[in-house]
Amino acid sequence: MNKLFTAVIFMAVSSTLAFAGGHSMDGHSSNASAAKAGSGVKFFGRLYVGYENKTTGAADSIDNIRDNGGKSRLGIKFKENLGGISLVGHAEWKFDIADGTSGADSATACTGARDCRTIDLHVGNLGFLTGLGYIGMGSFESPYKTMGMYDSNMDTALALNNHGGTSDGSFGIGGTWDSSISYHAAMGPMEIAYMRGMSDDVGGSNASNVKKGDYAFGIKLTDMLASGLEFGYARSHDKSGASNYGTSNDKMFASYKVMPNMGIFYTAEEIEIAGTNHAAGDIRTMGTHYTMGNNMIQLVYANGNMDAATTDYDTFSISNQMNLSKSTNLVIGITRKGVEGSGNAVRTYGLGLTHKF
Repeated sequence: MNKLFTAVIFMAVSSTLAFAGGHSMDGHSSNASAAKAGSGVKFFGRLYVGYENKTTGAADSIDNIRDNGGKSRLGIKFKENLGGISLVGHAEWKFDIADGTSGADSATACTGARDCRTIDLHVGNLGFLTGLGYIGMGSFESPYKTMGMYDSNMDTALALNNHGGTSDGSFGIGGTWDSSISYHAAMGPMEIAYMRGMSDDVGGSNASNVKKGDYAFGIKLTDMLASGLEFGYARSHDKSGASNYGTSNDKMFASYKVMPNMGIFYTAEEIEIAGTNHAAGDIRTMGTHYTMGNNMIQLVYANGNMDAATTDYDTFSISNQMNLSKSTNLVIGITRKGVEGSGNAVRTYGLGLTHKF
């Protein structure tokens, strides 16, 4: 882990500071079109529904039509000029249009108030945009998630983080933090972000998913050494957990636009905080996005070298996104996690339809 930190510091110190906005390939809802309503307020969102066929080990496959990843969104955002600074607001909710349950549809899904909601908050925050960057409070997507997240199937049944292809959870690439402060700044080709948990509420179903003292940060350089190249480093640190106290997840990432219709990407994660679909260890992920006409093919291979014996695995994913219009796309694909030891392999076929507005 120290090697990762030393490497990124070397890259930052030996580089000229500046920023051009990121170009992650995740299709976040902030990229959706928005209709103006009132003074500076914009409404935006997307609707998603997907079919999935999932097999775990030797068990029978399970078919579903749902959106357990919460890809369907509805949000509002605004920016108000206050003179030398601007007030920026953003609120975004997620929901499942197929079955009406925002949770994971488990047998005990309604034991906690949060899991029973039809519409669940994704992020919501208020802050000030100044000449020195943005600072705000509320709930945010972690820099560990937003920087170097290249999976075009994020928040769907095919998602890499559902199959160990990347980290998952609040301290991984699924990280959305409640009750936090966030700072973000752009300087030429450099983007920096820092987030810190501020909540002492550690009990009950409405508690924050991160606690006071937890932090995450990221640094990304874009189009500096070469046109179309981005690279950087991100960390999530658990400073409050009982079992994970003082542990971190570290990620180095890079992507390069090889040709106008082809990009490649790579992430190297050192994981100390185990997730739902991976243990502690190393995850190496490499892939490509290739565009042909209205189709975008994603091909990914990942290797999980876990600390525990007989838990290493390989993850493979291929999908095709057919862009039916500027606002609508249809995705079909398969993602498979094969465990080298005695664990169960997981294979998911999926078909998903998305419309942004």
